[in-house]
Amino acid sequence: MFVKNDKLSFGKALPTYKKPDFAKTLKEAKNVLGIDGGLSLLKLDAASFPANAGQNTGVGKLNSRKAIDLIKFLTFYTGTNAVKIFPFGQQTKTRTHYYCPYNKTAMTIGEENINLFNLLNKEKYGDILKEEDIKGFLVKSSHTINYENELGTTENYPVLVPLRKAFDNFKNHLSTPKIEQEFEEFKQKNYVKEHYPRLALYPYLKDKEPDLFKNFGASKDKQEKFRQYQEMYKNEIEFFKFRQFIADKEHFEAKEKLNSAGVKLFGDCLIGFSEQEVWAHPDAFFEGGGVGWSLPALNDKKLLNPKSQANKVFNDKISFYLEHFDGIRFDVGWWYAYTRINTKDEVKERDMKHKVFDFIEKRAKEIKGENFDTGNLIYEMDGFSHLYNWDTMKRLENIKNIVSVLTTEYENNYGNNGAGWGHPEFLLKNGFTLDEFIIGTNNHDGENLRILAESNSKENRRKRADSIPILSNVLNIPVKILENSKEFVKAKFAQLYTAKNQFLFYVDVLGAKNIIDNQTDNPKNFRMRLNDNFEAQYHTALQKGHGFNIMESLKLVLKSKNLDEKYQDLYKKVCYYADYLREPGAKTEADANMTSQ
Repeated sequence: MFVKNDKLSFGKALPTYKKPDFAKTLKEAKNVLGIDGGLSLLKLDAASFPANAGQNTGVGKLNSRKAIDLIKFLTFYTGTNAVKIFPFGQQTKTRTHYYCPYNKTAMTIGEENINLFNLLNKEKYGDILKEEDIKGFLVKSSHTINYENELGTTENYPVLVPLRKAFDNFKNHLSTPKIEQEFEEFKQKNYVKEHYPRLALYPYLKDKEPDLFKNFGASKDKQEKFRQYQEMYKNEIEFFKFRQFIADKEHFEAKEKLNSAGVKLFGDCLIGFSEQEVWAHPDAFFEGGGVGWSLPALNDKKLLNPKSQANKVFNDKISFYLEHFDGIRFDVGWWYAYTRINTKDEVKERDMKHKVFDFIEKRAKEIKGENFDTGNLIYEMDGFSHLYNWDTMKRLENIKNIVSVLTTEYENNYGNNGAGWGHPEFLLKNGFTLDEFIIGTNNHDGENLRILAESNSKENRRKRADSIPILSNVLNIPVKILENSKEFVKAKFAQLYTAKNQFLFYVDVLGAKNIIDNQTDNPKNFRMRLNDNFEAQYHTALQKGHGFNIMESLKLVLKSKNLDEKYQDLYKKVCYYADYLREPGAKTEADANMTSQ
């Protein structure tokens, strides 16, 4: 029988000496449930990371001590083994100050990802930048991301000023010989040689030469004109490559730190491309149509033709992400199975069967090696019920043998209307295997779990009404208990651990109510900034009964499967840690160490 715990929930940090046993208990519980070894992914926005003390420039940096510490902290407490960041390309155009990661470039890294303070390291970079060059970028601590401070509202980013100074000093040989050598090696990379000269010219030629690259391969005149432009803007092209080199170096340094800590880094391969990428490779795209969301579409008729520009650009985009990440979440992944191009007059659809997935997997093996686990390629098959429903899913028989990204946001699949994706039990009963899906409570482009639990809107009441009977059945929890918003959240989290692969959204983990993306041009989208003291932020969320408690989830699932009796000692330990994290007490590991002495 399920017994409700009526006492208040509190968050108590673990002292260092308890952490190994906590991790061992978590692993044993997952093993007993048959889900150990699966992909457990934490979704994060790097721009939301807090800054190192005295280094806040408005936008978080993946390659900072504070960011790495935050990721280590959250992955430990959530039991995740990988993190995924939002698309990290250049933000070239904003609409009413709307900075959307999914409107960025597909084959470059945004300069706001560069931690300018790292360039002050003389041992690594020499004298290419001084502290006085970046003091003007410091801002007061804020709970929102300040994109404007580094990116402004046009393509002439303010952050390019100190980067230009660093470039000028680099050209004057004020850098270390090692950096000069690394830059030359960077320039030999395929994506640098093939794409960056064209993309670097975009700000200077987009109006003057809008069709420079249209039918480029057949025009010797255009090829000669391009050569002349490269010579004319040689310094600007080199500056473009230089700042991409720095961003690239920053990225791989952060990835190495995470990998050393046992954490995989996943990228979010956006479905679209930027305006400059379309300008640079117009023959690759479908003219007069797009994938939706005002984003251009590759020419799907020629997508898999190795002689086409569409195939070349697609191949280079996939290769770019494979080279930079341990795994990939493919934005709008269903498009690779069943392409849909929206034109002014109609919607054109094409069944791609398994061909695009096979192409991606083949490229992954070529870049990562034959032993690469293609389970690290995951495809978004989720979204609002009026766009993506079970009837659509059943049509896509070609999504077998891939990992589909799904959520439990819409669960009324026991009926005949098929208005949602369902949950692990539903998916398994309908032909999925445990290896063919990764499931979360919700995606980034919708309301978060706390709002779903607490909101009295008609839509959210309906969603709860759909979920509660399913949660009650799967977890053996009385319906009356699940009508409590906090118990509902606990159950929604626990439901994920009836699956082998699960993902968690950082907003939900922290029990926040921020809407990250409401699918409009609202300037408040993609603005959430984490507290400098993220340990206290997380444990405060547990104290208030809103944050994610992994042991609470495992406890509920173990009990629902009647494993609490078979593995009594393990179950008692899981219960101990579930309760411990709710106890009043220290909110940081340092304070916990002091109070445990």
